[in-house]
Amino acid sequence: MAEEGRYRLAPLRDARERDERSKRGDLAVAVWDAEEAKSRLDAARARTTQAREALTVAIAARDKVAAFSATPARLSGAEQFIARRRRELENAVGEEVRLEAALDERKAGVDVARRTLARARADRQVIERHFERWRNQRQLQAERRRDE
Repeated sequence: MAEEGRYRLAPLRDARERDERSKRGDLAVAVWDAEEAKSRLDAARARTTQAREALTVAIAARDKVAAFSATPARLSGAEQFIARRRRELENAVGEEVRLEAALDERKAGVDVARRTLARARADRQVIERHFERWRNQRQLQAERRRDE
């Protein structure tokens, strides 16, 4: 008789609840990962802006050197400085592009985690509704027995 009063899908319900908790954790990790990628991208954008400004300053310095003291050694040094600043800008832009791609990938991961969590919640709710109907049926049966 004790076995009859026990809900047979209880282990499945417990598994669905654990699955939902797990998926909630996966979503939290994915969101944290995306936020971390966003902060790295923001830092890379700041470095790109600084590199652009440094290149602009280097070009202005070269133009000033060319206007006032146009010795070949100074012009060559200014051109090398500009070339270094251009390489720094290229590296900064490359890093920014890689981080943008990584952020897009993380955002896609968040979307997948959200959909997975929604599916896990739906699975759990199906079991919960079934459990609720089972409880209601048991309650109605008990009331009918008392009425008889």
